[in-house]
Amino acid sequence: MDESTVNAVGETMETVVDEVVPKTILQQISEFSQTWYGKLVTTALFIAVVVLLTILLVRLVNRFFRRTFEKMLAAGNPGASAFSYLRYLALAGIYFGAFAIIVSNIPLLAAGMNKLFAAGGVLAVVVGLASQQAMGSMVSGAMILAFKPFVIGDVINVVSSGVSGTVEEITLRHTIIRTIENKRVIIPNDSMNSAIIENANHTENKVCLMLDIGISYESDISHAMQIMREEIANHPNYYDNRSEEEKQNHAPPVVVRVQELGDSAVILRAQLWAKDNATAFPMRSDLLQSIKERCAREGVDIAYPHLVVVNQR
Repeated sequence: MDESTVNAVGETMETVVDEVVPKTILQQISEFSQTWYGKLVTTALFIAVVVLLTILLVRLVNRFFRRTFEKMLAAGNPGASAFSYLRYLALAGIYFGAFAIIVSNIPLLAAGMNKLFAAGGVLAVVVGLASQQAMGSMVSGAMILAFKPFVIGDVINVVSSGVSGTVEEITLRHTIIRTIENKRVIIPNDSMNSAIIENANHTENKVCLMLDIGISYESDISHAMQIMREEIANHPNYYDNRSEEEKQNHAPPVVVRVQELGDSAVILRAQLWAKDNATAFPMRSDLLQSIKERCAREGVDIAYPHLVVVNQR
């Protein structure tokens, strides 16, 4: 049998085998992926898998960062704010990585991105102008975390904006402040970085408030001052701010002075010390009520504006 006959027989046998023996699943998938609709389905499945993995990874990262942040905040760790800010950087990296993977595996998108990057000078100017404010906020956020004019949990007053409340979150772009009415005020980081801020928790948490009480001119000033001292000192939230030397010298725990001789009242002023801002305001409200009630019981008149009419006949 010559060589041509052998080749012919071999080709015939391969044809018979291809017709009789079915193709394997991998071969079918390989052939399907070579068609245009196969490529479309494969690309769609790839994008779906990348999106699902990105969502899963984002949830895991959020859960890890939030749990760790809550533990750090409860322990009073000063790095809690920076750790919270790091979460947004990690999420941005995940989203950027997923976008890059999807684009690099789609020929049309990859070619388009290559053309954009080829015009690097124009693209850099356009992107730079478009993201100038966003990048400024990110840099300002990093400066806030580095120099710590305030951290998450601090009670601040943004003097330039007239906004007061508790710092709830510092993101890549803005700072969220929860006001006393439980509303959220969102201020860009670049504005917060240049604003004049009054921080009640910077360095130390204790707070001093002034309590003014006006009594009539006919009332006993010394007795009224004694009532104020006793009521303030007996309040459970009052903070004794005296030094050890002042305690040894028997300095009074509460300082009360005559602030003003008004038109219709003698104004007495006391200094209220509290361990933090959260207890200062309720304590002041309680003392206004208790001092007023005790003055009424002990014959000290709380002054109020009144008009004297003289009838001449």
